Amino acid sequence: MSGFNDMNNTVIACVDGSSSTRAVCEYAAWVAGKLEVPLALLHVLEKNEQPAVSDLTGTIGIDSREQLTQELVRIEGERSRLLMAQGRAILAGCAELLSQIGNPDVQQIQKHGSLDMILADLKDIRLMVLGRRGSQNPVGSNLESIIRLQKKPVMIVPESFSPPSKVMFAFDGSEESRRNLRRLTFSPLLQGIECHVVMVNGDVHTLEEARRSLQTTGISAISRLAEGRSVTEALCRYAADNSVDLIVMGAYGHSSLRRFFIGSNTTAMLEQTSVPLLMLR
Repeated sequence: MSGFNDMNNTVIACVDGSSSTRAVCEYAAWVAGKLEVPLALLHVLEKNEQPAVSDLTGTIGIDSREQLTQELVRIEGERSRLLMAQGRAILAGCAELLSQIGNPDVQQIQKHGSLDMILADLKDIRLMVLGRRGSQNPVGSNLESIIRLQKKPVMIVPESFSPPSKVMFAFDGSEESRRNLRRLTFSPLLQGIECHVVMVNGDVHTLEEARRSLQTTGISAISRLAEGRSVTEALCRYAADNSVDLIVMGAYGHSSLRRFFIGSNTTAMLEQTSVPLLMLR
């Protein structure tokens, strides 16, 4: 079991033993293979509050309170030991799966704390992959906080893996959206994959310029205008109608597209499409 040493340019797969865990591993392996970078598994034990024994009423004697405190500490210690063992088993199982599909050298990391803060502290990673569904200490329940705090791309995946062959890039014409598009032109992630550049209620000339910027770097690109009562509805409908199996878009900016992600709209997007989402920061 290793720490966060030498994490430069690494893809992080966040695993928790939930129904999304296998797909998280497989999508992370796909991304790491496309980018030709190392892959690491991360399991986080969330910190739990200690039982409050100091608030017991005076009807319980000092000796009894001390005995109860000692027993609670013992039980909590045993619980932590079992959770750590369970986490190590999850990591080992995921490493075995990845070895079977061609990724034998996978770093295994176990940490204590809050998942969103642990991920926010990572400095040099390339991308992180999380499941839409979580277990008892769910990865999925922390998605909005995790995405808000990140400075690196985050991929949110469903419970089953399908190698992406058709990608939709949600483009809104803003400077941030253009910057994200340029980042993709320098990345091997979209090479060999059909890319649909989709703009909701936008300008066709701006959209065509975005398509050409991808096309000139060898990416097979198609530009499309989409319409809908909301950005969410338009993007989800286009993805469903065109068999898109990966959506790439920015998160938390000031444009109309990014404002749509703030608050409960993030959850709405995740609920309305089962397509993996790659959020660029």
